[in-house]
Amino acid sequence: MDAPSTSGATILQPLSFPESIGGDDKSNADCFLDAKKDVPIPCLLCEQCFSGGKAREEFLRHMLCSHKFVIHGTHDISSWKCYAEYWKRRFSQAPLTEFTAVIRTNTQTTDTLQFPSEDFFLLCDSLPEDKQLRQRLQMRRLEAILGVQERERTATDGSWPCLFCTQVFYGNRALIFQHMLDVHSFSIGQPNNLVFVEEFLQVLRQKLSSLQCIYCEKTFKDMPTLKEHMRKKQHKRVNPSNHGYDKYYMVNYLELGKTWEQVLHEDDEEEEEEGEGTVLLKSNEW
Repeated sequence: MDAPSTSGATILQPLSFPESIGGDDKSNADCFLDAKKDVPIPCLLCEQCFSGGKAREEFLRHMLCSHKFVIHGTHDISSWKCYAEYWKRRFSQAPLTEFTAVIRTNTQTTDTLQFPSEDFFLLCDSLPEDKQLRQRLQMRRLEAILGVQERERTATDGSWPCLFCTQVFYGNRALIFQHMLDVHSFSIGQPNNLVFVEEFLQVLRQKLSSLQCIYCEKTFKDMPTLKEHMRKKQHKRVNPSNHGYDKYYMVNYLELGKTWEQVLHEDDEEEEEEGEGTVLLKSNEW
């Protein structure tokens, strides 16, 4: 396979986003907050669209199999719907090769009947326009996430059942975090570093209800056995290898390349420094 080579002049111009990327209304923000609402994803080169839980996978498979088109760096695209809408419009305005690298396969073979040469089109952020688009979408997602986080941070009308006992707290979410830390020695980080907190706590509550350890994720025969395991093994913490928790930590939206586990460790160090000289009475239960 030949190395990628770009053709055509580099396109440097102000980005003009489709309406679905602009605006501040909730319907436009939803695609950045919920992957299930980041649909439909239109094909860049035909009229097919993709919806449902596997829309992204089906979209990428279709682009490769039907159009020999590859999108590189899929992990840093914040909204597939907006990304695809933008490039679909741009591809209708200029030849495809103005934006993509062309990769030709089987260039060394002499048996062209058995191994025919094929051209694949590669779109990646080495193109300034694509990089600028991805950065703009990341900024739009950050704005949407910060809006959610601010509403959660300042809300005072919440109802927060403890994960480990029957106590319920009413008001700001900080109350439940402080209670679980002081009474149950359980911390998932500073409240200001978290987002989608109600959903996060519900995920943890479902694990416990299923008799599953939050940390090692082993399942036990009954609740007393689970409690004893988590207490003795010091497993009253979230599993750092479970990337399903990434969406609940602001660092994954604020600091690229830094994991929520690193921030959680920093939070623990801050708590230790602030708590020097103070003895907290810990419950032997939960």
